[in-house]
Parts: sequence; structure tokens; C-alpha cells
Amino acid sequence: MFWLTRPPYLRWAAAAAIVIAAFIWDLHGNAAMRYPFAAHAIPAGSPITDPDVEWRDLPAGVIAMPDLTDPVAARDLAAGEPIVPSSVAPTSPIPDGWWAVPVALPTGTPPGTRAQLIGTDPAFETEGIVVATAEQDLLSFSDGGTVAVPPERAAAVALAARDGTLIVLLEP
Repeated sequence: MFWLTRPPYLRWAAAAAIVIAAFIWDLHGNAAMRYPFAAHAIPAGSPITDPDVEWRDLPAGVIAMPDLTDPVAARDLAAGEPIVPSSVAPTSPIPDGWWAVPVALPTGTPPGTRAQLIGTDPAFETEGIVVATAEQDLLSFSDGGTVAVPPERAAAVALAARDGTLIVLLEP
């Protein structure tokens, strides 16, 4: 005689309470913050300016907010990629008056890394700072990056890099 049992009023009340609580939670809303995303592809070593950034609303705490005070891309950023602290360097790594010279670098060398450049023919030695890293594309055959050097050594470094007589030592 199952039809004589009492209906599950307690279960119905619990289900209604859950639905009401979910509705109130939804009306309350989640705290949203504006987070930076790359508006287009940004190559490593490039300064990140206002037109390069697209701001999107996301729930608070989803990603870490980077320091966007005079930022430089620490690696290649794809269009639509979130800009996080690990993808920016705080300032441009090129000191005033220095020249940027293309040289062979290990893949993934981060911008801002200090380098010691040694030429073997003719012999010279100078300091440098990595400005842009080598391409990380598996289909690319290039190992070229860019190193900033003092102006009095820029020509010697460029010629040694072209001739294959340049040794690049990177600070760990």
C-alpha cells in the first residue's frame, strides 16, 4: 500500500532551498576584474604599449596580474594570450646609446640575460645584454637572437657574428 505513505515533504523543502540559494548566489554575482590580454601577436623584446593590450573581465583571482609599468615582452605572445607576470620583463633591456646586434643564441634565452661576447678573429671581448631570444618554433632553422652591445664594439660583434667567430657566454 505504497499510496498510503506520506509524500517526501522534507526532500521537496531541501530541493527548494537549494534552488533558492543557487538563485540568490547567481544574483549576487562573482567579483570580476579586468585582466590584460595580447590584442595581437607581440614578439619577444618588444615594448608592450596600450594598443597592444586588450582588457577582458574575468572572475577575480583567475590569473595573476602583471606589473605593466614600462613592460617588455619576455617571450613571444600570441594574439589573445593572457599577459601574466612571467610573460613580461619590467623595462627595456637596451641601455641608452647601445646597439642591438643579431647573434646566435640558445633557444629560450630570456631577454635581460647578461652576456659576455668574445671574438676570436680579431680577438676582442665585450659585455652585452640579451634583447630578444631565438625563435622557439620547431619548424624554424634560425637560432638568431639579438644582443645589445656598447657602440664602440657593435661593428666588431656584428662582423664576428656574420663570420661565425663569435663566442657568446651567458650569465646563469
